[in-house]
Amino acid sequence: MTQKTKTIFLLAGLAMGASASSQVLAPTTETAASTVPSGSVGGMAALAKIADRIDAYAAEFYLSPAELASTLRNDRSIYITPDFRMLSVCPLAPEQGDNGDGEGDGPGIAADPDIPLDDFLNLESNPGASKTIYLDFTGHHSVNDGWGHDITFPAYDTAGGTGTFTDAEKSDIINHWREVVEDMAPYNVNVTTKDPGTAALIKSNSSDQNYGVRCVMTQATSGFGNGIGGVAFLNSFNNNVDTPCFVFNKGLGAGPMSASHEVGHTFGLQHDGLNGQSYHPGSSGGNPSWGPIMGAPFGHQLVQWSNGDYPGSTSTQNDTFIITNSANGIGTYADDHSDSFLSGTVFDIANQATGMINSRTDIDALTFTVPTGDVNISVKNVDNGPNVDLTYELYLNSPLTLIDDFDPLGTSDAVQTYALTAGTYTIVIDGTFQTKTNGPVSDYGSFGRYTVDVSVILPPEPVVITFPNGIPTEFSDTNSTDILVNIDPGTFTLDNSNLTMLYSVGLPFPLTPVALVPSGGNNYTATIPAGACDDEVVFNFIIGLLDGPEVYSPENPIEFYSGSVVCESGECIADTNGDGILSPADFSAWVAAFNAMAPACDQNADGVCSPADFSAWVANYNAGCP
Repeated sequence: MTQKTKTIFLLAGLAMGASASSQVLAPTTETAASTVPSGSVGGMAALAKIADRIDAYAAEFYLSPAELASTLRNDRSIYITPDFRMLSVCPLAPEQGDNGDGEGDGPGIAADPDIPLDDFLNLESNPGASKTIYLDFTGHHSVNDGWGHDITFPAYDTAGGTGTFTDAEKSDIINHWREVVEDMAPYNVNVTTKDPGTAALIKSNSSDQNYGVRCVMTQATSGFGNGIGGVAFLNSFNNNVDTPCFVFNKGLGAGPMSASHEVGHTFGLQHDGLNGQSYHPGSSGGNPSWGPIMGAPFGHQLVQWSNGDYPGSTSTQNDTFIITNSANGIGTYADDHSDSFLSGTVFDIANQATGMINSRTDIDALTFTVPTGDVNISVKNVDNGPNVDLTYELYLNSPLTLIDDFDPLGTSDAVQTYALTAGTYTIVIDGTFQTKTNGPVSDYGSFGRYTVDVSVILPPEPVVITFPNGIPTEFSDTNSTDILVNIDPGTFTLDNSNLTMLYSVGLPFPLTPVALVPSGGNNYTATIPAGACDDEVVFNFIIGLLDGPEVYSPENPIEFYSGSVVCESGECIADTNGDGILSPADFSAWVAAFNAMAPACDQNADGVCSPADFSAWVANYNAGCP
């Protein structure tokens, strides 16, 4: 093996910070003894040991000699081994079952399908990339790889050594992978849980461009890693042997971030501390909580790469510059969307748009067309380990008008509803930051993937009630009257159990309810029974909805349609023989009806047949027929 004499060895066991004010302390010498090689020294002794070569050490890690000297004096996790390698021993995070204060456990962005549990060891973020980060959950035999031991590390286990992966562990592994993928989102590297083979992890010669690192997700074994959360050699990403880093922390609030943290060490990154302490435990003071990946902000909502751009920082390393330096050989993706609102990527609002802010200087413009209505614009982060705090500007394209510069507080998503007129609009998305205690003062690390959903909340189409045959005003004294009612429900749903007509024939009230009878399509029939001559008729309709208030016709529920009962025209009561004409023969017919006490005898409509009906017949005869 070819060993770099200036490799820094970090035992980065990252502690759970209860708050931004809590101190995350390095383990004592006694705790570190099981991993630190015999004869290793820290603090001032370590600085003295490399004093004559500090310039070379500092240059390799993109630090000034003064910065490296300060790190050795103050970061008590760092030791110098007898063969002049550096190592750092840091606290172990408590095992956790969740992500802490608000980090999601759900699936990734909607552009990715749900992942079947049984694919947990076949996940790849960027198949075909020349650089690889292998999250090894299956156990690993570590020997002849620069660690100086021969240890078989067990597979990832949170279920107590069942020998097989449980569904809960499979889900854990998938979500670990998702979060590390998001941390590495801008970089052209394949984050995988599928064994890529050793050749994909070593730089065999100067022309070999296919290499990477194995990150073993395991637990302390044979004394190695006791009291430690993770271990890594600095600048080992391009080693010519399979030199793994190790993660011992468990739980979605610690494990995924520890993996990115340890891989960060293999890129050459050192710790981000706070006010002289080795590890920044994360911000305090509301959502979204923040912290640097190379600190210890477990359970925080936005965990980002950093350049020390926060008060009290202990390192000014430019993380993104170091990750993409020539030694690591990692590139970034081409910009996926235009930076100009004049040439935004056009998308159909029927579909979700996706994108990525891939650096602090990147902005993305997307263009869409909407009809008039309330328009909801939802720009959202991934659910697992988001890195970007989202903001946007909304423009009307013509005439060019800035509608809103939307930078919400208390969330890393940007969701707002606008009353817009029909037209074409462009949204310009950016990463930002929010002021927090011990939080960032710039948007340096605010980049990552997002989704955009635009939905138009159209005003509801009203219920329309019409009467195809008209609204009757005359009703029969002998037959019922049917009223044909057409009900167009618009965007509502009819409550078929509450479609009613209220009516009264011959006042006073009360009104009588009757259900409308379906008559095909949107048609219904309401029936009013026969009344007496000249009775007043009133009626209205009540249309119940499953998803809205009742609708009335007439619109005012205390108003009614009205009409009256009309006696049947054409009836000639004096025509007692029914031949259609009045003649003396009708008198003989009346006499016969009188003698028989037949209905035709009753000429005065008093309900009885009596001599008075003769006078009534004479009057009716003289009045003639209509």
